[in-house]
Amino acid sequence: MNLFEQTICEMAAKVLNSADESGVWEPFELNELIEQPPNPEMGDYALPCFSFAKSLRRSPIKIAEELADKLQTDLNHDSSVTAIQAVGPYLNFTVSAVVMAETVLPDIFLGTYFKAPSKIALERVMIEYSQPNTHKGFHVGHMRNVALGDSLCRIYKYNGYEVVGVNYIGDVGAHIAKCLWFFRNHNTETPPEHFRGEWLGELYTQAVKKLDDAQGQEKIKFQQEVSQILQKLEAKDKEFTREWKMTREWSLKDFYEIYEWLDVNFDHIFYESEVDEEGRKIVLEGEQNGTFERSEGAIGINLEEENLGFFMLLKSDGNTLYATKDLALAQRKFDEFGVKRSIYVVGAEQTLHFKQVFATLKRMGYVQVGQCFHLPYALVMLPEGKMSSRAGNVILFSQLRKEIIESIQSTHLAEHREDWSQLELNETAQKIAVAAIKYGMLNQDSNKQIVFSMKDWLISEGDTGTYLVYAYVRIRSIGRQIPREVSSDVDFSLLVHPNEKKLLRQMLDFNRTVYNSGEQYRPSLLARMLYEFSKNFSRAYNTCSVKHAETAQLQAARLLLFHCVAETLLQGLHLLGITPPERM
Repeated sequence: MNLFEQTICEMAAKVLNSADESGVWEPFELNELIEQPPNPEMGDYALPCFSFAKSLRRSPIKIAEELADKLQTDLNHDSSVTAIQAVGPYLNFTVSAVVMAETVLPDIFLGTYFKAPSKIALERVMIEYSQPNTHKGFHVGHMRNVALGDSLCRIYKYNGYEVVGVNYIGDVGAHIAKCLWFFRNHNTETPPEHFRGEWLGELYTQAVKKLDDAQGQEKIKFQQEVSQILQKLEAKDKEFTREWKMTREWSLKDFYEIYEWLDVNFDHIFYESEVDEEGRKIVLEGEQNGTFERSEGAIGINLEEENLGFFMLLKSDGNTLYATKDLALAQRKFDEFGVKRSIYVVGAEQTLHFKQVFATLKRMGYVQVGQCFHLPYALVMLPEGKMSSRAGNVILFSQLRKEIIESIQSTHLAEHREDWSQLELNETAQKIAVAAIKYGMLNQDSNKQIVFSMKDWLISEGDTGTYLVYAYVRIRSIGRQIPREVSSDVDFSLLVHPNEKKLLRQMLDFNRTVYNSGEQYRPSLLARMLYEFSKNFSRAYNTCSVKHAETAQLQAARLLLFHCVAETLLQGLHLLGITPPERM
C-alpha cells in the first residue's frame, strides 16, 4: 500500500465506519478494492462501492455520492488528495502530482526505490525452465520457455524470494537412440566445427524420415537396430556410453553458448540420466508399500478418485518413463534443496501429465505439492504453421542469430559503421537482438500462441523490444544534450503537465506491477507496463521539452523526471532479461 492508497483508504474507512453500524472497515480491506480508473481525467484511484450496498442498505451509486460529500471536508487537511468525485458507483480520487514526484523521484535518483516490498526474505522458490533435449537442435520455439523462466527468476528475486533457477536437460530416451543409429549407420558427413549439437538434430530428423519411409523387412530391421542401441544405452554398454557422452557434450556446448548469448544463468542443472535409476527405485519401493500397483505387467497408480485415470510409472519391460524421472526430480527438489514452492515452466501439452505427477506426489505424502505449479505456455508458430524438430521445419538458433544480427547491422546500425568500433557494433547488435526476441516472447500471456516474425519484431515503432530499447537510448541522449548534472534538489511543483503526471503514476506503480507479475506468473504484465510507459515518455518528450524549457528550474525538474524514467525503464527491462545499449 503506497502513501496515496493508505491516505485514501484511511479517509474512506473513517466515513464508512461512521455510517455503517454493522461492522468495521479496515483500511487494508479497502485497499483490496482499490482500482485505477480507465481514463486519467476521471482520477488516479477509484473505490467501487458495491461491497458496501448490503450493510448500508443503499445503492452503490447513492453510497458513492454520500461518501464524496462527506470526504470533501477532509481535502484541506491532506495535500496528497486534491479532488474527490462520485462517478456512478465509484468514488474517484485525484492525487497531487507534486506529492507524487516528491514520493518517487528522490528515491529513484538515489537508487533506493527498486527493491522488494518487504525486507523479510520469502520462501525458497525453484523455477525449472528451458529443458532442452540433447541430440536435437535448439530452435526459436525454445526461446519462449527460456525467456519466460529467466524473467520469472529475476522478478521473484526482485520481490524478495530466495530463488533457485534450474534447468532439466533431456539426455536420455528413444530420440537419442535414433540419432546415434543414423550417426553410426547412415551418416556420411564430417561433424562441423561449430554447433555440432544442431548438426545432431539434423541427423535425428533424417533418422525419423528414414524410419518413416522404410517399408516391409527393411523397416523391421531398422526398428530392431534402434531398439538394440536403446537397450545397450540403458545397459551402460561401454562403447555406446562413450559415444553417447561424446555426442551429448556436443549438444551441451551448444546450449552453454546459447545461454551465454541470451544472458541466462542457472543455479543448478539436472539431467534426466541422473534421476533415471532413482525414479525406478522410487516406483519399485512404492509398489512394495502399496502406494503403486501392477497392471498388465506395468507399475502405476490409480488416480480415478482425482479423475486422472491410471498413471503409468514403469513400463512392463522395466523401462522408465518421463513420469518415473519426474518423481525422482521432485524428491530431489524437496529433500536436497529445501524448496517450498516449485514452478515448472513446461508447454501446455503437458498439462495432464503434471496434474498426474502432482496427484501422485500428494499420495506419496509430499505436503509441498500444494505449492507446486505448472506454468503452461502455448506454442511459438511460424507464419506457415507449427514447428517440429521431428519434421525438421524449425529455425535453428545459429540461423536465427546470424540472420537477426545481419539485419540489425544493415538497418539499425548502418549509419555508425564509420565511427563505431566493430566491438561496439557487435555488442549493440546483440543487445537489440536479445531485446527483440525476449520481448516478443514475453509481451503476451503464456496461454496465447506466438507467431514469430523477425521482420516485425525488429521494427523500432510499435509493440516491440526494439522500440523499448530505442526509447531508453532516446531518454539517455537527452541527458547528454543538456550541459548540467541531474540533481534531486529541484522544485517538484513545476511538474504539473498531465503527461508528466502519467509518468509519475507509472513509476509509483512499478513495484506493484513487478509483484503482480510474479504472483500471477505473468511477465507480460510488466512488459505491457513498459510499453505503455515508453509511449507516455514519447508523448511527454513532445509536450514537455527539456532542452527548450522556459526556465532553468523547469529544465532541472524535467531532466530529473526523464532521468528517473530511464532508470525505471532500465530496471524493468532487466527484469525481462534485457540489457539495452546506451546508444544506437
